Amino acid sequence: MVRESMERHRGKRKKKKAERKRRKRIEETVQFALAHHIRLEILILLNEGAYTTTEISELTGIELKKVFNHTYELLDDGSIEVAKKRQIKGRVIRWYRAVEVPEITKEQAEAMSEFELQMIAGVIVQSGTAELMAALHKGHLATPRSILFWDLFDLDGRGREDLEVASAEYLERLKDIQCESVNRVAESKEETTSMIVNLTGFRRARKIRVPLSRREPSCEN
Repeated sequence: MVRESMERHRGKRKKKKAERKRRKRIEETVQFALAHHIRLEILILLNEGAYTTTEISELTGIELKKVFNHTYELLDDGSIEVAKKRQIKGRVIRWYRAVEVPEITKEQAEAMSEFELQMIAGVIVQSGTAELMAALHKGHLATPRSILFWDLFDLDGRGREDLEVASAEYLERLKDIQCESVNRVAESKEETTSMIVNLTGFRRARKIRVPLSRREPSCEN
């Protein structure tokens, strides 16, 4: 009788967990992934490549049990994925990585559903913000060479198009800078510095109470 009761209880818990998981939205999953410093460490390491929980523990210095628990939660939420798995000495070993997102064009994005775009946005926000928060924890943003900027722009249709073009040109220049650095280092053998560059341009979550175009003129004609 006790055993049957325990089995029923376990079944109810599993059902409730499944229901909670179904109700969890993409933004809630991202918030959870970024809400703990251990998960941040795991996420930024998996941005580099695929690692087992043992390797994650060794590379981060975090206790294996904690790494396992947080990795399981991230995988269960879909915040990370299994890159490969092998059976070694009767055990299944899994290598985990950040969720891979292909580079898509504007035309490809226009053909996607809102849910697909939200999924891609969630993965990118998660990866970029994990890097930002981890750097903030380590004090790497508090240096004269850190480039930090954000602002609020109020644009018309032409302005949004110009912003898209300028962003695309900026991304192409970043790729050129990376290639130029690789070529120089091949000769100089200089030690490199890992840098994170975030570029975002999106519609604000709420409208401005007083649009910038209606305020005191601040732009020169």
